[in-house]
Amino acid sequence: MATYNLAAAGAIMLAFASTASAQDLTEVQARSIITPWYSLFNVASRGDVKSTEEQVLTADYDSCSGYLPGECWGRDVSIKVVGNFANSIPDMKFDIKEVLVAGDRVIVRGEVTGTPAGDLFGVPHSGKSFRIMTIDIQTIKDGKIAKTYHMENWLSALSQLRTK
Repeated sequence: MATYNLAAAGAIMLAFASTASAQDLTEVQARSIITPWYSLFNVASRGDVKSTEEQVLTADYDSCSGYLPGECWGRDVSIKVVGNFANSIPDMKFDIKEVLVAGDRVIVRGEVTGTPAGDLFGVPHSGKSFRIMTIDIQTIKDGKIAKTYHMENWLSALSQLRTK
């Protein structure tokens, strides 16, 4: 029969709780960290993409939309990707609908709307707009976004743009 040392177990749990709570974010803290980054997708309030990303993303930031080669990229590529949205979807808007916080992770359910200025992912320009849902899981490190796993429902956007 195994013996159970309550004092040792309590010390381990207390050490774990102290470590975990040092990394736990409140929703207010999480929103203050992520909001400047999401504002970059709102073309009207965008500002300097490079400067903002350097302020809110870690130097070794990763953005991942999948697991295959080329589906993760660093901060420099992210600056270009976000910057290109202004050209392809000049009225793009990102609306944060829900924020959930788990330790150093911030889960964001958002909505992206916009009207492409030209062809989008091979769909010819029609002047139509789209509205899609997004899900992001942000990892926060030292007050900055260190990694983003993201899914946008671009298939729905393309379907909306194709409808007659």
